[in-house]
Amino acid sequence: MNWWLTFHLLGVILWTGGLLMVSRMAAYHTAEPLEVQPRLAWIEGRLYWLVTVPGMVITVLTAIGVIATSPVAYGAEGWFHKKMALVLFLAFLHMVMHKKLKVLKADPADVSKTVFSAVHGTIGLTIIAILIMVKVQP
Repeated sequence: MNWWLTFHLLGVILWTGGLLMVSRMAAYHTAEPLEVQPRLAWIEGRLYWLVTVPGMVITVLTAIGVIATSPVAYGAEGWFHKKMALVLFLAFLHMVMHKKLKVLKADPADVSKTVFSAVHGTIGLTIIAILIMVKVQP
């Protein structure tokens, strides 16, 4: 197995697992008593910055390595372009989570559980769609 691909999969697991964990934790955060919310915000921030962001960086850097090993194969495939569109959408959801976590930390009353649950579900469906694209590639 290609080392680029091995580390790419590690990055994907860290990135997507971190996003799912942070989004679910933030949804629970909104319903907690005010005295525990600063601690939850601290934990969410650590998870976001120490797992999710490095996972995204590893994913992107190793994706460049994977593509560089056979650029013709990936550049010509229609499934790959669709997968990349889904990955860009996942990066957009990552940015949404970043903004919502900032709001949650500043004023928990400004964000509802529904928002984080919706982001969580959308992240999950996007990951499933990406995995399907990879599995059913021609």
